[in-house]
Amino acid sequence: MAHLVYIDETGSVGKGAKQQELLTLAAVLVHEDKVKALKEAFHAVAWKHLKWLPADFELHGNEIWNGVGRWEAFAPAELIAVYEDAIAVLDDLDIDVSHASIHKERLHTRYNGSADGNAYLLALQFLLEKIDKSDGNKILIADEQKEHQLRAVKMVADLQDWRGGEVPGTQLKTVIDSMHFVSSHTSPGVQLADIVAYALQRYRNKRDSHPDARAAITRIRDVISEHTHTWRDPWPAK
Repeated sequence: MAHLVYIDETGSVGKGAKQQELLTLAAVLVHEDKVKALKEAFHAVAWKHLKWLPADFELHGNEIWNGVGRWEAFAPAELIAVYEDAIAVLDDLDIDVSHASIHKERLHTRYNGSADGNAYLLALQFLLEKIDKSDGNKILIADEQKEHQLRAVKMVADLQDWRGGEVPGTQLKTVIDSMHFVSSHTSPGVQLADIVAYALQRYRNKRDSHPDARAAITRIRDVISEHTHTWRDPWPAK
């Protein structure tokens, strides 16, 4: 039996990226016999809060938290309830979490800017080396990464064969296939990884001013922490 490792990132691209000091990759490890249950659980979130299931339905952390798109008409308390229902799937299905982060400014300083474009691959390598130590074979599924996709596939193959990563690493022994990239709207697993990654970044940034929002993101972070058995502290270190 294998785990499907769903991976997504936050803090590298998009609006506000320059104000986020960390690039974070989060992974959720879903046992193969729980993949269908995860999809059903996310559909249940849609039915509960939207009262219907759109054909292109997708749970996206930033959209839920900020009331964007289908969530635009929701009050702040309702948005928090949606997020907490989505993150509760970690408890309901006993899903493990792992994450790794790159401190972008320290990376820039350490290598005089020459490694800035490698932040995603560095975080990916550190993440995979962590999850490789847990039991069971693993299949990697990540959100589409047009900029890094080919290099990521090659790096995973090199790590499997001879420990070749962005930096000297360890050989992957439980990752049994290549790295597969999918569109997030087709993958509840990638959506869950996105929700985890966004919440971790939101908690670290500490930009929520309303006490209800601060309390909610702390509760969400606590749920994630209970399922996080391995992680990599932000790199490079101070």
